Amino acid sequence: MRNFYILPILIVLFFSKSVAAPKIDKFEGTINLVKQTVFDTSYISVSVKGDMIRLEQWDKHKRNISTYLIDVNKELVLALSPQKKMFTQVRVGNAHSVSGGSIEVLKTENTMEINGVICYQWRVKDRVKNTEVAYWVANKNYAFFEKMVRLLARTEESFNLFALIPNNTGFFPLLTVERTHLRKEKLRVSVTGIKPAKLNDNLFRVPHGYEEVKRTS
Repeated sequence: MRNFYILPILIVLFFSKSVAAPKIDKFEGTINLVKQTVFDTSYISVSVKGDMIRLEQWDKHKRNISTYLIDVNKELVLALSPQKKMFTQVRVGNAHSVSGGSIEVLKTENTMEINGVICYQWRVKDRVKNTEVAYWVANKNYAFFEKMVRLLARTEESFNLFALIPNNTGFFPLLTVERTHLRKEKLRVSVTGIKPAKLNDNLFRVPHGYEEVKRTS
């Protein structure tokens, strides 16, 4: 199946305190983001209801790139292909440590107001990969992001970097910027809207008629 790759850095999303209760937070609704690189622009939506998350990405022509259904309670991630009406289970895992001390985390006192919210700058440098990511974070009550990031950390390196930041619970980035060590911008992801709303349960289910594709390894 094509396009079964977790979204890039993004992903500017949302963080909160971990809880053991079945409902991971009280937020229900959709968060919209835009992802910009030197070569392209794409759009992302994250729909949340209880323990369920629907993560979707479209290209600049509004064509679907990827769709994921995530159950953070069961630690289950499904990748859907609407074009082929197929789905497959994605291997998940916790954030892995980086050997050789190549990662440096710096929580600065730099602030920036984004959409009326004061955000603090957290920077993560990866010397081996010649990259630095700046997360402009705010303290918000969106616990789903923490669990989502942990599930996808093995698949997407940008999630792994955020998951490795100590004491990150209770925060989420409204803006994420990735640069080379020479300060050339590689990626920018920003939240464009947060819309609380009651969502239909069917949004978080595999549609009828989809065929499952089993992993071979």
